[in-house]
Amino acid sequence: MATKLSDIINAIDFISADPGRESEAFLSLYSGEIHYRSPYTEDFETVPDDIDDKTKYLSLPHKNQLELGVTLVFDFVAEYFPTAEDKVRAMFRKRGAYSRFKDWADRNDLLDKWHRFEEEATFKAVVQWCRNNDVLFEDLTNP
Repeated sequence: MATKLSDIINAIDFISADPGRESEAFLSLYSGEIHYRSPYTEDFETVPDDIDDKTKYLSLPHKNQLELGVTLVFDFVAEYFPTAEDKVRAMFRKRGAYSRFKDWADRNDLLDKWHRFEEEATFKAVVQWCRNNDVLFEDLTNP
C-alpha cells in the first residue's frame, strides 16, 4: 500500500524535532500507516505491540541520517553566501546554532531561499530513501 510522501516527510520532521532523540516513527509495510513512539504522543496514539518487528514495520530515519541537518546548512551557505562559511561554521559550535542560522539568513534576506532549499533537498532525500527501501509512495510533487 502506498503512503503519502508528505506524511513520511512530516513524520521525519516530527522525530527530527525531538532534542532528546526519543521519538521514533515506523511505517507499516502492509497498510502504509505511520505509527509514532514518542514521549509526546502517548495521549493520542497506541503503538502496535509488534512495532519492533522489522518484517512488518520500517523505522523512518532522522533528518541527520539523510544529511539534512548541518550538512545541508553548509551546502546552502556554500551555494548562496560562500564568503560567510566561516561565520556560519562558528555558529554551529554552540547550542542554539540552528536558530542563530535562521536569524542570520533572515537578516541577509536569505530565509525564503533557505526554506525552499531545505524543502527541495528534503523532498529529494526522502524520495531516494523510499526508493532505496522499496517503499511505495504517492503525491510525488516536488515543492
